[in-house]
Amino acid sequence: MKHNNQMQFLRLPQVMQRVGLSKPQLYKLITQNEFPSQIKICRRISVWLESDVVEWMQEQIVRHEGGSALIDGKGGSAAATQWLREVGS
Repeated sequence: MKHNNQMQFLRLPQVMQRVGLSKPQLYKLITQNEFPSQIKICRRISVWLESDVVEWMQEQIVRHEGGSALIDGKGGSAAATQWLREVGS
């Protein structure tokens, strides 16, 4: 888990939008240790580190790199990886 000096917290709606998963799917993956756990910053607020979420997304791309092209079918996983780098910075 690498963290830079410009860490940013993401709330649940932001995480769901970034990764394209529903709340139940997300929590199921967390329970199965297949998605980064949330950080409880106070009694009723949990957040995720943006860097952890981006890293998970990159791992999914690498895992499926041999499969079908991502995004529009033209750039494949290399384009998706580049997009994630831009989003993560």
